[in-house]
Amino acid sequence: MARQRHGYADAARGAAYTVHNNPWPYLVPPVAAVANLILSGVLSRLWGAYAQPTVWEVAWRSALILTCSALIVWATWAVGRARKTELRVASMLMSAGSCAGLFVLTFRGWSFDSVMVYLIVMTCACILLALTKLLRGDGTDARANLFGELGERVRELQDVGKTGRPKTIDGRIVTHTEMLPGADFGALAKPEVRTAIASALDVPAGGVRMVPNRNTPRLGRMEVSPVDMLENPPAWPGLSAPGGSIADPIRIMVYQTGKPVPFYLPGDQAAGRNAVGVLILLGQSGSGKTELQITLAAEARSRRDARVIYIDGRKGLQLPEALRRNVHVFIHRADEGERYLDGLVDAVARRAGQIGAHGHEQWTAGCGLCPAFDLVIVDEASKFIEAEETLVELAESVRSVGICLVLGIQRATGDRLPTSVRSTIGGVICMGVKDVGEGARVLSEETIAAGADPGWKNTKPGALYAELPGTDPDDWSLPARTFKPDRDRVLDELVGYLDTIGQAGGSPAAEVSAERLPVPNGEGELVTDTDDPDDADDTDDPECPPLPIDPDCLPDPDPHTPISVPNRPRIELALDPRDGQQFTPSEIREIFRQAIIDARAAGVRQVKPSSFAPIVDIVGEDGLKPPTISKILGELCTPGPTQLLRKAADRGVYEIITVTPQPHLVGASTT
Repeated sequence: MARQRHGYADAARGAAYTVHNNPWPYLVPPVAAVANLILSGVLSRLWGAYAQPTVWEVAWRSALILTCSALIVWATWAVGRARKTELRVASMLMSAGSCAGLFVLTFRGWSFDSVMVYLIVMTCACILLALTKLLRGDGTDARANLFGELGERVRELQDVGKTGRPKTIDGRIVTHTEMLPGADFGALAKPEVRTAIASALDVPAGGVRMVPNRNTPRLGRMEVSPVDMLENPPAWPGLSAPGGSIADPIRIMVYQTGKPVPFYLPGDQAAGRNAVGVLILLGQSGSGKTELQITLAAEARSRRDARVIYIDGRKGLQLPEALRRNVHVFIHRADEGERYLDGLVDAVARRAGQIGAHGHEQWTAGCGLCPAFDLVIVDEASKFIEAEETLVELAESVRSVGICLVLGIQRATGDRLPTSVRSTIGGVICMGVKDVGEGARVLSEETIAAGADPGWKNTKPGALYAELPGTDPDDWSLPARTFKPDRDRVLDELVGYLDTIGQAGGSPAAEVSAERLPVPNGEGELVTDTDDPDDADDTDDPECPPLPIDPDCLPDPDPHTPISVPNRPRIELALDPRDGQQFTPSEIREIFRQAIIDARAAGVRQVKPSSFAPIVDIVGEDGLKPPTISKILGELCTPGPTQLLRKAADRGVYEIITVTPQPHLVGASTT
């Protein structure tokens, strides 16, 4: 009978259902039962009761039939491991009944009762098989086959603990899936579907991942990880390349399967890899951000062509002294951190000129004319970066000049990370956050759709998702984590290496004060506002002749002149808490207006976006989406009767207009 398909749209499930009218699954069991009855009659005449066998002949012939029967029953049980219990029981009844009937009818001989009992049992087994297949949806048992082989492979990996066939890759079971015409593979990526598959296969809920094909929505790849390495991280293997170049990969984290995550900071034109530039490190308190930052700083400090600047204006003095004394610059005050970051914007142009002067389009490893690569780690970055323009300018410019800016934040709300910045960042590491919605603020839509869910808060310190240049985008939704935390060992090994090259220990000057804040100059060097008497210029030594000056490459008139940047006042507004309610965009803007009016009455003359952070707690994170605080403040700067602010000369600072223009005066002329 030809196969007939009847498809119908299920409005509730959004799926298609197909019935296969195939008679073979229903005809094979009864035909096999009849064939088995005929075989028992033939054997009873040749081997069994009617052949008058001797005792020895009966023994070995019965042993042979029993052995074959046992193999058939065992194979039925083993093959049916991934099937539903009902289908497995029906199959076992069919096999056991056939083998028992064959043995009894062969050696006992045929009788009316024995044949009738055999026929009744086999008829019952055939009906049970048919009903099980029919009521499960289709006659081909396609639902069991969908995960049958996959389930068997998962169980083999769990029980045996070894890999083998090509579909076992890096400890994962990988199967390629093709949907029916008109169906979308993305439907399998829904959390409830992945959870159901994980439950059916008895694997961790986060161990099922759906990777869609980028060329067609019908195809995709399903990956199952039976063993969760996030719970048992490997030990830190040591510095990955002490004395090497910063262009070599940094080894600080591994995927869930145990494979290292390739982490490159500079770009590589030959490999088609962009530099990171600005890296967002998102994770709530206790998620493992600090351990990752310390390990990253130690790795970069051990490279010969890199400098490390560590900024933490909140709890910097709580960090280990070995770290504070062995990075090139350590800043633990907020005003100093702001000044350094402001100077970084101006330093980009000078570094670009230095790199381009000898024909390079971007920072190049091994080039003696390029400045050293700068890794700037900014913990609690929302305390420093409040202006959207600053972040956008840095994200668009530092990537090619040999600077990597790591911004560690606990929340990715609009006041802490403006929406226009997220499209310009070069990499993201998302650690534990409140829920998947928080992670979706920085991770790509494809990563979330494939099953990434960093909503484990701080229950799995070190667990993360990484979207980095040089990694396969299909692996972005694969959970990863840092090595087992051991900061003492990390810093001991770093100090031991620095001691071998005579750079260990640092000096108290590494923890700078406001008067001696190092800033990048035109030569790519970090200098302070005042000269260090211990570092006198070589030209002052009468026994050391001055170095010749290249007429084609004249030095700056005063390379030790610090960058002059304005100070930013830090102003906080006090807002009364409100009960949780939904706010419209106009109501949110009215809250901003009232806050500014109250601040003006209290004598406040300047504000910045961070001054309005308490509003996020009042209206909720969704209330400030899509308009950001910067956008709302920009609207309040629009000339007219409702203008309350105007942009100050300092970046990210707004001046409160002392007297609000009156409507009847707008547009009035003077004589």
